[in-house]
Amino acid sequence: MTLTPVSAALSGALTGLASGWLSRLALKRVFRSEDKVFYAVFAGGILARLALLACAVWILRRENYIIIVLFSVALILTQTVFEAFPLKHGTKRDT
Repeated sequence: MTLTPVSAALSGALTGLASGWLSRLALKRVFRSEDKVFYAVFAGGILARLALLACAVWILRRENYIIIVLFSVALILTQTVFEAFPLKHGTKRDT
């Protein structure tokens, strides 16, 4: 598998989009659960995204160094977009 720099960055961004969206979806499902359930899903999401990054780098280990860096940076930045915006806080209350 030979990647160009553009396809490596695009692949990283698409992979980051999928993993970030799945992580956010999992957090939304347990948002109203107990704190320990919510934080367990949060920590599991972090570990899953780290494992995804490690697997992707392992698969790309035969590629040029710049391809791996572009893929990884695009993946991490795209995943971070999902972390930048907080989850909605359920029902709105006047406090």
